[in-house]
Amino acid sequence: MRELKKLLSSVKGDIRYGEPMKNYTSFKIGGVADIMVFPQDLHDLSNILKIAEEERISVFILGKGTNILVKDSGVRGIVVNLQRFDKIMVVSEEDNDETLLFAEAGVSLLRLLNFAAAHNLSGLEFASGIPGSVGGAIFMNAGSFDGEIKDVIKSVRMMKMDGEVIEIDRNDIKFSYRNTRLPKGIILGGAFGLHRGNNKKIKDKMKRLMERRKETQPVGAQSAGSIFKNPEDIAAGELIELVGLKGCRVGDAEVSMKHANFIVNKGKALARDVLSLINIVKERVKREKGVELKLEIKVVGKN
Repeated sequence: MRELKKLLSSVKGDIRYGEPMKNYTSFKIGGVADIMVFPQDLHDLSNILKIAEEERISVFILGKGTNILVKDSGVRGIVVNLQRFDKIMVVSEEDNDETLLFAEAGVSLLRLLNFAAAHNLSGLEFASGIPGSVGGAIFMNAGSFDGEIKDVIKSVRMMKMDGEVIEIDRNDIKFSYRNTRLPKGIILGGAFGLHRGNNKKIKDKMKRLMERRKETQPVGAQSAGSIFKNPEDIAAGELIELVGLKGCRVGDAEVSMKHANFIVNKGKALARDVLSLINIVKERVKREKGVELKLEIKVVGKN
C-alpha cells in the first residue's frame, strides 16, 4: 500500500482511503472503498488507469451512484469518482435545425435538462426525474415514458483503458433496453442532438413528467430506482404486486408500497438485506408466474 500511495501522489485530484461508499449512493448502503480518487482532468484519469494497470488493481467508475447496490464488504481496488467532469457546452447548430449539446460524464441529468431548457432546446424532457449522471445514463441507455438516451445521443466520448480518447458515432453503437454496448473504457461524455423549442412548452412537459413520476414512484426515498428490468409483456412492478410482495421487508429494506419494482432503505438497511429481498422477489415471481426477473441495478463489491 505504501508503494501504491507513492505512485498515486502524482495524481492532482483528491485521494481518499477507506471511503464509505454509502455516502455516494442513493441507496445510502455499502461498505468502504479501499481507495477513492477524484481525477481533475484527462491527464489525471489516464495516469490513474496506468497505475492501476501496472499494479494490477481493479478500477470501478462511479457516477452519481443512483443505479447501484454496493455490498457491505465494500469495493476493493480504486473507485474513480467522475464528479469533477462536470462541463456542459453548446457545440454547434446544424443546418437541419439541430443543436449539438455536449455534456461530460459527471454532469447530473437534472442539470443537463435545466441547461437545455434555459437554452430553449427540446428533446431531453423524457428524462425528467431520472436521477444519476450523463455517464450512467449513456451506459445504461436510460429512459422513461416516451424516450431513451439512444433517441438523442449523437456520439460518445470515451477513454480506452490505455488512456487513448476516442469518439464513437451513435451509428456504431448498439443500443438495447437499458443497455449500451461500448468498447471497454470510461465514458467521458456525450453529444446530444436537440431542437429549438418553446421554453414554456419544454418546462411544462418537464413539470408534467416529474409530477407523473412523483405520483407513481417513491421519489425522494433512499432507493436505486427500478430494481428489475421489465419483461416483454408485463411490467416487473405489476408482477411483484400480483404475487403479493408489496411491503415485503427484510431488515430495513422494503419493497415499496408505491411502486413494487422499487426497494427502499427505510433507515439502516444493509446490502445483504436488499439482496435477500431481491432473491425472495425473484423466487416468488418465478414460482407463481413463471417469469425470471433480471436485475436492472448493478451489484458492486467483493463477496
